[in-house]
Amino acid sequence: MAEGEFRLPGSSYEELANIIVAYGTRDEASNPGDVSKLNSVHQSSFSRNNAFLAAIGILQGEREKLVTRMGRELALSLSRKEQKGIQRGWRRIISTNEFLQNALSAVKLREGMMRPALQAYIAHVARQPRNKPVMTGANAIIDMLKAAGLLEEDAGELNATFDVDSDLYTPAGDLPESETAATASTTITPGAGPALNIHLHVRCDPDEIEDLAPKLRVLLREISNFS
Repeated sequence: MAEGEFRLPGSSYEELANIIVAYGTRDEASNPGDVSKLNSVHQSSFSRNNAFLAAIGILQGEREKLVTRMGRELALSLSRKEQKGIQRGWRRIISTNEFLQNALSAVKLREGMMRPALQAYIAHVARQPRNKPVMTGANAIIDMLKAAGLLEEDAGELNATFDVDSDLYTPAGDLPESETAATASTTITPGAGPALNIHLHVRCDPDEIEDLAPKLRVLLREISNFS
């Protein structure tokens, strides 16, 4: 794998969910060959998703892939179609993975993105070509973030539903456009006085945002702690 490259899913979200269920709900499922016998998804589908599932903490191990406790909990919720459990499981996974957090932050910083633009962004930061399989994987990540309740979609436009100072917030990587608008806001109430709303809007080049975003986050936290 090239430096900085991130292996995206090789399937749609629905197929990925089926694979997670197959891994996480059968104790005897320990490698792709065994798992595919227990599920309608072909073995090749398992193999092309294993690197991604391991990267986000659902699978562990080298030759034999074993589901983690976090992955098993998500699998059980998916198999039972428990929406709250599914949302909680995905959020737990996303909170431990910087790449997934960066995709969320890109939407937050840009105050919304159209689905094709977010697909292109995910492919860009994953250092992957924008071919059909890669875009399918990027689309699966978007649906994953929606399943977590961290993105909502209206007429093809995606918006983040978490606050800027949430634990899930983390700096986004460099955006592929020539110029980016980075935005963030916070509200503080010093003492018993009136609330103060602060909104920052910074225009920057794509190669500057990786350094800028963490500075914004620190600044907002320091402002929030002001009394």
